[in-house]
Amino acid sequence: MNKAPWHQPYADWARLTKQEYDLVQGEGTMESLRRFRWVACLMVPLHAAMAFLLDLYQAPADHPELQAWAGTVGRAHWTAAALVALGGVAAHYFLRQARASAAAISLQILVSIGYIYLGAYLSIADLVANAGAGLSSFMLICIMFGVLSLMRPAISVPLFLGTYLVFAYLLRHAPIPPMHNNSLSIVAFFCPLLALVASLMVWNQFAKAVMLRRQLSRSNQALVAQQRELAFLADHDTLTGLFNRREFMHQAQMELNRAVRAGVHTHCVMVDLDYFKKVNDVHGHPVGDAMLQHVAAVLLRGVRSTDTVARLGGEEFIVLLPDTARPGACDVAEKLRLLVRSTPLVYLGVELPITASFGVSGTAQGQKVVVESIYAAADRALYVAKQLGRDQVQYAAPEVSELAAPPD
Repeated sequence: MNKAPWHQPYADWARLTKQEYDLVQGEGTMESLRRFRWVACLMVPLHAAMAFLLDLYQAPADHPELQAWAGTVGRAHWTAAALVALGGVAAHYFLRQARASAAAISLQILVSIGYIYLGAYLSIADLVANAGAGLSSFMLICIMFGVLSLMRPAISVPLFLGTYLVFAYLLRHAPIPPMHNNSLSIVAFFCPLLALVASLMVWNQFAKAVMLRRQLSRSNQALVAQQRELAFLADHDTLTGLFNRREFMHQAQMELNRAVRAGVHTHCVMVDLDYFKKVNDVHGHPVGDAMLQHVAAVLLRGVRSTDTVARLGGEEFIVLLPDTARPGACDVAEKLRLLVRSTPLVYLGVELPITASFGVSGTAQGQKVVVESIYAAADRALYVAKQLGRDQVQYAAPEVSELAAPPD
């Protein structure tokens, strides 16, 4: 027995985690764009206001570097206002598509990079002018996007690492005294590091929440499907898909009540396959099941859409014919008899002939009869058809329990 390599559990974990993150990234991107759309509505006027105030700023005459700083930072805020507005419009466009495309993910990454580098630019401008803000802009924006932008580790790690490397490069080439440069580089390292930690924590929580929500959704869908299946099984025959005896008796009684109110005829046709036991004994129960399904389809094909076909059990079926008088019901039964007879079952290339006996019963106009009486009469008629040689139609009148008042 070969033993799995020591690293196999870690490889399996990495593979499953990647699959999970692939499933979650789309929702993470859409949520990030929703957040950025709201942030854009807030930040565009703030950037514009900051730029406007800096344009009005007048530095003291003995500090011309502050005037240069105000001009540089003001232009940065004007540029940021324009780009953030453009990014907000693009985010709104992708959100209307309701799915995360590669372009939407690219927009999410570009917005994060652009804003973080804006923080780096503002911080270096503050350091060069000794304006006092120092690394605060860089730190705040790094942490803000670590929380705001939902990025998987494969994106966030290189993004924040690259951010620090670029910031350190710009810091090294900025006109800052060397004695401060090294200490600033060390302190600046913790800005993207803290942002990365926050990003990983937020992403992990979001991924777990999404997977849990999907699991709950699948469980709810399975529960609904199971409830539908149970509801179907409660009133349908599992083999043929027809209504079962209980549901048929319920629908038949409602139809009889309606027929009394409307003053119309209603009839039932009971069907029993001839020599069905011999089919099971000779060919086996799978063939018998196939024959029952075949006959069910034949009966459905031979009746109206308003008629109801049900399986009573075994090889017995029954058909409810609303608004149908005795001659019409007998004609339908004869039509079904010929249809069953002329449509043999072909099973594994073998043709098996089928015949059936039919018993018809129903109400005349103005009669009130319980469904059990019609059922019993149709069963009697079916018994007569069997006794007279099978493959025929017979009629029997039900016992009338009460005469209904004729319609006005």
